[in-house]
Amino acid sequence: MMADPVWQDAARLRQSADPGRAADGMERGVRTGPDVFTGGGEMGRRMRDMDWSATPIGRPEDWPQSLRTIVNLMLTSSFPMFAVWGPELTFLYNDSYRPILGDKPEALGRPFAAVWADIWEDLVPLVARALAGEATYHEDRLLVMERHGYREETYFTFSYSPVRDEADRVAGMFCACTENTARVLAERRLTFQLDLAEKLRGMNDPVGITAAAAEAIGRHLRVARAGYGRTDPTGSLISVDRDWSDSGVESLAGQSRPLDSFGPALIAELRAGYTLRVDDVATDPRTSGSGPAAAFAGIGARALLVVPLLKAGQLTAILYLHEGEARHWTETDAALAEDVAERTWAAVERALAEAALRAANTALIHERAAVEAANARLAAEGERLRTLFRQAPGFMCVLRGPDHVFELANDTYMQLVGRQDLVDRPARDALPEVEGQGFFELLDRVYASGETFVGRSMPISFQRRPGGPLEERFLTFVYQPIKDEDGRVTGLFVEGSDVTEAKRAEEELQQLNATLEARVAEEVAERERVQIALLQTQKTEALGQMTGGVAHDFNNLLQALSGCLHMIEKRAEGTRIQPLVDAGRQAVDRGAKLVQQLMAFARRQALRPETVDLRDRVLGMSELLNRALRADIRLEVDFATGLWPVEVDATQLELALLNLVVNARDAMPDGGMLSIRAANVTLTHGDPRAPNGLSGEFVRLTVSDTGTGMPADVQARAFDPFFTTKEIGKGSGLGLSQVYGFARHSGGTVWIESEEGRGTTIGLLIRRSGTAPAEIAERVVTEAGASRVGGHVLVVEDDPIVALTVATALEDAGFTITRVATADEALPLLEAGGFDLLFSDVVMPGTMSGVDLARSAQRLRPDLPVVLATGYSEEVARATGVMVLPKPYRIDHLVEVLDTLLTEAAPPSPRGERGI
Repeated sequence: MMADPVWQDAARLRQSADPGRAADGMERGVRTGPDVFTGGGEMGRRMRDMDWSATPIGRPEDWPQSLRTIVNLMLTSSFPMFAVWGPELTFLYNDSYRPILGDKPEALGRPFAAVWADIWEDLVPLVARALAGEATYHEDRLLVMERHGYREETYFTFSYSPVRDEADRVAGMFCACTENTARVLAERRLTFQLDLAEKLRGMNDPVGITAAAAEAIGRHLRVARAGYGRTDPTGSLISVDRDWSDSGVESLAGQSRPLDSFGPALIAELRAGYTLRVDDVATDPRTSGSGPAAAFAGIGARALLVVPLLKAGQLTAILYLHEGEARHWTETDAALAEDVAERTWAAVERALAEAALRAANTALIHERAAVEAANARLAAEGERLRTLFRQAPGFMCVLRGPDHVFELANDTYMQLVGRQDLVDRPARDALPEVEGQGFFELLDRVYASGETFVGRSMPISFQRRPGGPLEERFLTFVYQPIKDEDGRVTGLFVEGSDVTEAKRAEEELQQLNATLEARVAEEVAERERVQIALLQTQKTEALGQMTGGVAHDFNNLLQALSGCLHMIEKRAEGTRIQPLVDAGRQAVDRGAKLVQQLMAFARRQALRPETVDLRDRVLGMSELLNRALRADIRLEVDFATGLWPVEVDATQLELALLNLVVNARDAMPDGGMLSIRAANVTLTHGDPRAPNGLSGEFVRLTVSDTGTGMPADVQARAFDPFFTTKEIGKGSGLGLSQVYGFARHSGGTVWIESEEGRGTTIGLLIRRSGTAPAEIAERVVTEAGASRVGGHVLVVEDDPIVALTVATALEDAGFTITRVATADEALPLLEAGGFDLLFSDVVMPGTMSGVDLARSAQRLRPDLPVVLATGYSEEVARATGVMVLPKPYRIDHLVEVLDTLLTEAAPPSPRGERGI
């Protein structure tokens, strides 16, 4: 109910906008069309008057609602829009779109391809995507179209959106667009002008200046030829010193031609100071006749754009642009050519004026030396100098007396200050707006002291138009005292140049240079940081490869020692040698733990990843962590709510956390605070928080202490295996190596933040798991003392000592053993059959690994139990569905595993797959 007044207001507004049209489509009692054409200005009227039944889309009453809605939206919008519909893509558009069509014939109701035939090849891929159901957006897209009788570059920002009918099929397309041609071309033109100004600034050769400017505008406007021509003193001949031409176009350099041969009408416009535009000499009435046609044919010009330079009302030079084919010159082309010509004339005048000024000064010195002997020559020379003075490109004036009355002022000076009525007027009266800017005070000081003053890039404000605002300019000038024969100052000579454009360009360049230096410094710093990180990673990876190889060999040695100790124990049971056997086993276990840490660092340990609740796991370790700490260390655990589960080897996680806690404890000899924190983080590519280019969802686990901290050299080596700062016997140097290997093997990373005397924080990124934690299910192993099944076991082991000790121990346990050294030897035996279980090493010589042998055995006998053993191998990751024992293992544990597998294999079990 509250919205009713709004709808009523809207109805009144519609009625007031179109009094003769009722809400039901009736106009002065006559139905003029459905409500879809309500409003819309001229296009709405034309759509209402149009016989749509003669078009492919039929009567509006039969149009689908989606088309009616789009057309109504389009007609009531002030933004340029059009829509196409049906098999022929019938074209409909609103009032705001009409200017875009230019001089094209009536487009309403015509096929889209016919309306924009000149750019249809460019539009077909975009239209096809829209009709396939894909909406597209295009910004400042170039379309070379013909809508005013000539080809022109245009730039549009627009979107093509598919429109569906009642059957949910794409039946048409809707477009909202805006034309950006003027802005894009203006930006290009500004860039060109700045580049040209910079190029001309340091040049002092007039011919070189004109040649450089001609080449610049020729390339920018992509013409066939560009150059500057000079007229002779009679104004009848035009000569070209140098020009620029595209490949294949003849240069006019060194040629002179009569001006009138190109047509009196054209030359008259140039002499009148008008910029000349000829799109086609063959059709332009000013170039009609055999004479002009032959002249232009002789220089290979079909279209031309010419800017004249007049001095004292006389044509003295031209800037010309030639095309070999007909071309439409735009107002923008002409304005740019005029700007380039003006800049070039100014640069040439500057170069000529500098040379003329030097010559004038030289001549003045000679004239002063001969003043008493040549009064007549002095008068003539004075007149000549006045002419030079008046025509000089720099501004000049002569001030007389202490009131600084204008005695002379050249054209440039009058143009600078914006007025002509200066002579015989005091400076303060002629230029009242300069009062208070310090320049009159400078004049007074120079007049009083007789000392020359030079000002460089000084700001001054003039009111250059009557009633207009003050305009700031920057001037470089000299106030030179004029003295009589007695040395008294009688006036001042003022000379200088307007350096406003140069000043502003210099400031812009300084700003660009300042920004560039900052960007370069930032890039260099980033490259150095990445290089250091890369070197550290390469060093760590190399150490990992080395330690992984050492771990493999050492595990085999430990396995051999463990087996030998088992056999000694069996054969010397009940003797005094048992304590020695126990001590040997403890040494083997310690060695195995060291090897595990080495393998974790090398990231080659056969991890058992599982989904772990980090909060529950750490809280479950709280008693163990508290025992590892001293009473003077307070433990603080802070985990964020909603912590994600992680995918890790739970044992390696606990070992890594324990290593970090022990290191933190040892770093706080006087006690302190140890904090364990965890929180969820999401990293994206390019995120400054993402080390090593990681991205995705992680849990960030940090362990912080308030201890002694690490110096930079210790931080650089902290993850190296066997590196330690602890006393001999108090640390293996493998704790942080294990943490590093665990983090990298788990798909994350680890880093150190430390400051001497302020403590250390070690952080880990652990990748989020995609599954929820599951309850731990332990495999049931045959209890000691249970009945033993026995069986025929094929043992594959290339290390002779390990093979001997394992085979002997298994025979003592009641198994029948067949022993071979390689998988290649074992495969034929498996094919022959007769074995109850396969027990194999993973890494061995030959063409097959233990994993390959296990797969072959499962193909030959799917029910055959398989156990693999390894000290170090990347192959283990492929051993899915197979029991894997890490070396070194206890012989009694091996016997229990084999007994369990053989017991389960005896009758078929319904419990599913065996193995880990």
